[in-house]
Amino acid sequence: MDELVSYLSGIDPVLAALYAGLFTWGVTAAGAALVYLFKDVNKKLLNGMLGFTAG
Repeated sequence: MDELVSYLSGIDPVLAALYAGLFTWGVTAAGAALVYLFKDVNKKLLNGMLGFTAG
């Protein structure tokens, strides 16, 4: 973990922003890809997920 912190603290800020953007894009794409795995969603589960997204 210390190696990762020392690497990230020493890189160019533009490159760090690129890494952060690619990470968030990947996580969003993985979450969006879940729609292809589930055909039907339980109504209570959907309501719970919507509640979490609302904050």
